[in-house]
Amino acid sequence: MRLPLSIPVSGLAMLAFLVGCASEAGRTPGATSFGAAQHNNAIAQSAALRQAGYVEEERARFMAAAPDTVYFAFNRAALAPPARAALAAQAAWLIAHPDVRVRISGHADLIGGERYNQGLGLTRARAAARVLIDRGVAPGRIDAVESEGENAPIVPSETPERLNRRAVTEITGLMRGYVGDGLDGERANLMYGRYASDTVEPPASANTTTVSASGGG
Repeated sequence: MRLPLSIPVSGLAMLAFLVGCASEAGRTPGATSFGAAQHNNAIAQSAALRQAGYVEEERARFMAAAPDTVYFAFNRAALAPPARAALAAQAAWLIAHPDVRVRISGHADLIGGERYNQGLGLTRARAAARVLIDRGVAPGRIDAVESEGENAPIVPSETPERLNRRAVTEITGLMRGYVGDGLDGERANLMYGRYASDTVEPPASANTTTVSASGGG
């Protein structure tokens, strides 16, 4: 059968291309080209889930080994002996587990102005961070030193409440380049994905109000 002379040259080129690419029905696509993106995504998601599970386990171990919270006197950021002992236990655990990162948040009572309590919370968080660093925890392992001020009370009361005057140390993740601990499967599966984001939580720079004699929680 002759092709009509009216078919343009470009049309003939396209026809030849389609014929060359044709394959029989039911052909299995090549493993190197079909589904590669989905396969890679599944691997990445699996690694992320495993890492998230490991972080949760480390949080539980940390809280079993050391108090994650230290408390302060009313309108004070000085660390009493029990608070220093708790931070010493935190530092010892963190040094023994060098692959975890933490965040320290400071809190205040619902007494006094909001801006004042933000500053007081930050001062408390910094006091806790200084003890950890003095005890040998690398500063680069502390993602953030921040203040919640009066925004996250345990006891929502406008009277002095010790439970509200606190600094909390929380495990936030793993250091980059972490590989498994050798107890979670075959060697081929030990390498975990690196953290997906390079973002580091900044300190609460707006919460730097100097604690004054006017008082707060």
